[in-house]
This record gives sequence, C-alpha cells and structure tokens, in this order.
Amino acid sequence: MPTAQITFDLANHDDRMELARYQASLNMACFIFEILINGKRQFEDNSNVNDIWEYLWQEAKNQGIDIEKLIE
Repeated sequence: MPTAQITFDLANHDDRMELARYQASLNMACFIFEILINGKRQFEDNSNVNDIWEYLWQEAKNQGIDIEKLIE
C-alpha cells in the first residue's frame, strides 16, 4: 500500500502554519459541506446579507475554524 510521510519543522514559523492548515482541513471540508448542502434552507425567506454573513461566521465557529490562525 502506498504511503506518504509529511515532516514539519516546528521551530519554523511557516512550517507551523502549514501544519495548522493540514490539521484544519477536515473542519474546513465540513464547513463547506454544511454551507453548500444546508445553507440555502436557512435563507429561503429572503434574509438580508447581514443574516447570511452571520450564519457563515457562526458555522465556521461551530466547525472550529479560526481563519485568522490559518491565514496571515
């Protein structure tokens, strides 16, 4: 069975950021799934843009995504 090993130098800031991004990948996939599959149902009543943005930020928080820690 093919395998892969990824190594990070935790003394290196850029490598620590890459590791955090790898670790957040499942949470981000769950966030995208929630938005694409269930998001439209939240706003079928023609909600305003502020309601939609609040939903997006809350769902990211629910999935444990802190974008400020993943993007510099």
